[in-house]
Amino acid sequence: MNDQDPPALTGPSELGQSISIAANPDVLPQDGASGSNITVTAFDENGRPKRGVSMRVETRVGGTPVDFGALSARSIVTGNDGRATLVYTAPPSPAVSPDAFLRVDIVVTPLGTDFNNSNERSAAIRLVPQGPVSPPFNLVADFDMTPPSPADNQSVLFDASRSQGAIAEYHWNFGDGARGDGRVDDHAYATAGTYIVTLTVVDSYGRSASKSQSVTVTAGLQPTAVFTYSPTVIRVGQTVNFNAAQSRPAAGGTLTRYEWIFGDGTTQVTGGPTTSKTYGVAGTYQVTLTVTDNAGRTTTSSAIAVTIVP
Repeated sequence: MNDQDPPALTGPSELGQSISIAANPDVLPQDGASGSNITVTAFDENGRPKRGVSMRVETRVGGTPVDFGALSARSIVTGNDGRATLVYTAPPSPAVSPDAFLRVDIVVTPLGTDFNNSNERSAAIRLVPQGPVSPPFNLVADFDMTPPSPADNQSVLFDASRSQGAIAEYHWNFGDGARGDGRVDDHAYATAGTYIVTLTVVDSYGRSASKSQSVTVTAGLQPTAVFTYSPTVIRVGQTVNFNAAQSRPAAGGTLTRYEWIFGDGTTQVTGGPTTSKTYGVAGTYQVTLTVTDNAGRTTTSSAIAVTIVP
């Protein structure tokens, strides 16, 4: 050994003073009333109780200083026996809460002339929630739409199967004033436009999560108006049967109105695809049909000449 000089002192050192802290009990019900007795003891360099040691007390949760519960004192001084005592009181539990294995640290710091050289001491207390204990909150609302770009009056399937968590209820707001329930629901929009669809999922504890996305509804195709008549040779006063069963609504719609113009100055409106007519005068008449669907869209057929013979 060429260098026998002692190394420079580094601190802090507890050779001159040591502090211990204990919590009894160290598990408390989180009921707003139960308490734990905190005992802090200071010893001098000879291991004897040291009186007159001033310390600050605080609570920490997850390493962060926070008032969680109550301390009977925040500043303490040891007595002749080297001890100082205080009481920590647990905070109340929420009505429903998960048991997150919450730990509160009671931290004491000696007061001196240089905080950087202060040695903290702590005791941990486990808080147990009271009342109903819920699982962790893990709700995620998510959904698909099929088709993603529907036409008006076309049925759209909304599927919330991609949602996550212990879901008890599914609630839909389709953005046009209509609502629905269930993991899967369907809805048709009466008019074109952009709508905001919102899904809300709820668990058995009443906790909820939501997701919104827009759906653009385009104007659908027009209905088609087609009809036939029978018989092919018609005499004056003979019944002519008209049949529009080959007329079709736009996708997802229904035909609600059939307006017949018979070419002799008379018209007729029916709710179904068939009707009949008699002509009292021989001649050729131009007959047209206008159909209307449940979205109010109309289409008029080409005129068909109906010849009446004497």
